[in-house]
Amino acid sequence: MVSVISLMTDFGSKDQYVGVMKSVILARNPAASIVDITHEIDPQNVNQAKFLTKCSYNYFPNKSVHIIVVDPDVGTNREIIILETPEAFFIAPDNGVLSEVVRPYVDIGYDYSESFVNPDGLCKLYALDKEQYWNQPVSNTFHGRDIFAPVGALLANGQKPKQFGRLIKTMMYDPLPLPIMGKNLIEGEIIYVDYFGNLISNVESKYISKDRDLKIILQGIVIENIGNTFNQSKTNGEFVALIGSHNHLEIGIYKGNAAKTAKIGEGAKITVQYS
Repeated sequence: MVSVISLMTDFGSKDQYVGVMKSVILARNPAASIVDITHEIDPQNVNQAKFLTKCSYNYFPNKSVHIIVVDPDVGTNREIIILETPEAFFIAPDNGVLSEVVRPYVDIGYDYSESFVNPDGLCKLYALDKEQYWNQPVSNTFHGRDIFAPVGALLANGQKPKQFGRLIKTMMYDPLPLPIMGKNLIEGEIIYVDYFGNLISNVESKYISKDRDLKIILQGIVIENIGNTFNQSKTNGEFVALIGSHNHLEIGIYKGNAAKTAKIGEGAKITVQYS
């Protein structure tokens, strides 16, 4: 039986929050293997959590439990949900943070604009409401400790999601923006800046034609064609474009920080223009 639990939060490393969550998990499930994906999400930045969840969960053993606590509305009447997919279990606030996970399981068009979706029959969705499994008393500001952690521990120990909540049909859906595709250009935006200052866009490699000359334009920065590595010939200190490990187009600087050098962050527009 898999007993792997991943954690992703915006708690940082200064305070006790992450350690206390792990202690609660191990008290309920001593055999659990806990993997920290990151605790350095910018505070309340749900979009960062969407992207990093999308980029990480496929590398875990099947039926791992992924706990995501980026929860600006903690303590309100927002739901905490379990999303069960064919591959994994996800425990998260119902605030759109699981939109990229559920995207393959919803049948909607490119221009879908509703705030909620009903995942297809391959998925099940539960709203946590069985308080007997929670730490008591429940803090209004630390549901990660009192709800997410104990439920995640028991779920990873083989208990069924239906023990912890009622079946529901819909969840909040707010996916990351898709690039706008044209005949001779792709219009995208920067959706994440990593620790190295690389500017990662929403333009995935599948959208880019491999047999056409192109240039990348990012707020006055023009880069001719896409390279394979950060260390490209004659580019020390210059901006380079490449397909990174996330399989997204990104802009970096060899031995430098592209975000700080260009003073560019998330939301900046980027264009792929074909010759």
